[in-house]
Amino acid sequence: MTKEIKENVYNASYKALTENGVDEDVADKASKVVASDDFNLKDLGRTNEDRNNVAEAMRQFWGNQRGEE
Repeated sequence: MTKEIKENVYNASYKALTENGVDEDVADKASKVVASDDFNLKDLGRTNEDRNNVAEAMRQFWGNQRGEE
């Protein structure tokens, strides 16, 4: 089953992440996860890989905010 991606959510997430120094490929993966979240499913329907992709984006984002990247 293919997850539905909400394009406006994807675009906003990708822009926010890349403008704050997250690598484009990492931002793409994390934004696809966020844009396909299903609030009717446990854990928003995220897999372990999905959670890892979002975690890496947040690691880069917060590292950049603190000047660590």
